[in-house]
Amino acid sequence: MSLFSINTNIGALAALQSLDQTQQALTTAQNEVSTGQSVSTAADNPAIYSIANTINANIAGLSAVSNSLNFGAQIVTTASNGIASINSVLASLQQTVTSSGQTGINTTTLQAAVTADITAINEYASQATFNGVNLLDPATQTGISSSLNVVQGLDGSVYTVDNQGTAIAGQNPTTSLASALGISGLNVTTTGQQVTFSNALALNSFSSSVTTNGSADIATSGDGPQAGQNAAFQITTGTGGSAETYSFEFVDSQASTAALLTPASSTTHIIQVNIDTATESTNQIVGDLVNSIRNTGFTVAQNTDGSLTITGSDPTSGKSIESADFGVVGSTSGSASAPVVGAFVSTAGSSTSGVTVAASTNTQLTTALVTTVQTAITSANTISATLGAASDQIAGLQSFTSSLSSALTAGVGALTDADLAAESAQLTSLQTKQQLATQSLSIANKQPQSLLTLFQGL
Repeated sequence: MSLFSINTNIGALAALQSLDQTQQALTTAQNEVSTGQSVSTAADNPAIYSIANTINANIAGLSAVSNSLNFGAQIVTTASNGIASINSVLASLQQTVTSSGQTGINTTTLQAAVTADITAINEYASQATFNGVNLLDPATQTGISSSLNVVQGLDGSVYTVDNQGTAIAGQNPTTSLASALGISGLNVTTTGQQVTFSNALALNSFSSSVTTNGSADIATSGDGPQAGQNAAFQITTGTGGSAETYSFEFVDSQASTAALLTPASSTTHIIQVNIDTATESTNQIVGDLVNSIRNTGFTVAQNTDGSLTITGSDPTSGKSIESADFGVVGSTSGSASAPVVGAFVSTAGSSTSGVTVAASTNTQLTTALVTTVQTAITSANTISATLGAASDQIAGLQSFTSSLSSALTAGVGALTDADLAAESAQLTSLQTKQQLATQSLSIANKQPQSLLTLFQGL
């Protein structure tokens, strides 16, 4: 091909190609400078772009996890503040019931203070609500969740904080935190009767098997209820025709036929005590019984020797406690499919029930009340510890989520961010090359015009 052709300007073509390449590189450099990213679209680097998009999605997910943890932290803090206030009230309540043993004290005034404290405890519990969640009040409220689920990870796993009032109450339902703590029936004005279950006959096992022994006495080891009978703890108040019976019947959640027996009369009160003989120890079963007795309105103290002390009077009629004992209730002629729950078994003989009833003095009542309040304080401290542990757990998750989000953000930057210092130098170089290529193209375009001189004078 001739270098002196007006149809094909090789110099201009070369200059034009160089200018085009320089312009493309300059566009890329300008885009990286303007966006700050070396990979901003799939066309820049498909593999890196895909990885970066996945990581960005995880960062967005961690933002949702962080929000959930922030809400959870505030909910637990609200509950912690509530139980702190309740602990202060319980301290005041212990001072009040301790004063009840003083000679000449006005117990009516003290009872007003006790009632006010119990009301305050329930009010603090019901008001400790944040973002529609209450972790203290065991009562069901419309629109209020009784437990907390916090999203703790990108996999959607949750960290759960249970309602502490319900946890303290155990398997037996209750309608207030004071009831769950066993102090709703505190009464410093009535001595009533005292029932003490002897430690010598403390229950050491629970048999869910049905025996053929027809005896209703279950103090002897091996005896138990037959078909149609339930194991129960009964409290009788009043005497004669005015007597009231409170039958605390044990219902094993593992027994498919377990059910409460029908009350024989209006003076018989059936209270269900939910137990699980497959997982609960004897002490836990006794604890379920204690909660049920407290929820009914009697005052119960679990003594250090394992015995139970029950004080107070009939929560309905005010009659004094006359007797109390473990036994079985129901007809011995029941069918085989009738509810059979099981019986407590004691190593002691059947000559005594192990339960004594005596008129209680003010000193005995005060001791029982103080023990009850101290038990409530212990339960409240357990709630505080549980909420404190939950707060620490959530704080740890918050710190980890923040660190993980920062690490992922740095990882995306390492993959996609442009080196602006290098791009600045590259941009200057390309701008210079663009100017030179433009100048070269201009010169090449003028070259064919020099051929006109060959034809001048013709």
